[in-house]
Amino acid sequence: MFDSAKRVTIQVWSKINYDVIQRIHLPGATELTIQTHEFERRPAGLHEEPTSLPNAILMISPQLVKVTFRDLNIGNSKMELILQAFSSPHNLKHLKIIRFIRCGSDEGVDDVIIACNKDQVMEVEVEHGKPRGLNFA
Repeated sequence: MFDSAKRVTIQVWSKINYDVIQRIHLPGATELTIQTHEFERRPAGLHEEPTSLPNAILMISPQLVKVTFRDLNIGNSKMELILQAFSSPHNLKHLKIIRFIRCGSDEGVDDVIIACNKDQVMEVEVEHGKPRGLNFA
C-alpha cells in the first residue's frame, strides 16, 4: 500500500523504541525523519543504545539517502555515539546525509561533526539548540 512512499516521518511520544521502528517496512523510502510528536509535553529521547539505531533504521528501507532527527532529546554524547554507529560499516549503503535539528546539542560536538564530514562517508548537518514543540514545558 505504501511501497512507493519516498519520504517517511515517524512522530514519537516519550521514547524512541527500536522494536517499533523495525516493524515499519517501506522499501522505496529514501528519506526518513524521526521527531517528537507535535502534542507531546517534552522532547522524546532514545530508549535503547544509540549504536543500535542504524540496524533499526535499515529495517525501514535499505535505500535511505537522508535521515533527520528533529526536536529530540539526544544531546552531545548520544549524538556522537549515533554518528560513530552510522560511520561504521553497515548496510545503509546509500545513506549520504544525516541531520540533527534542535536535538539538545551545542558547539561541544562540532569537532566530531567536522571529522565525520572530513571522512566523506556521509554529510552531517546539525542545527544546534534545544528541542522545540507546541506544548514543551
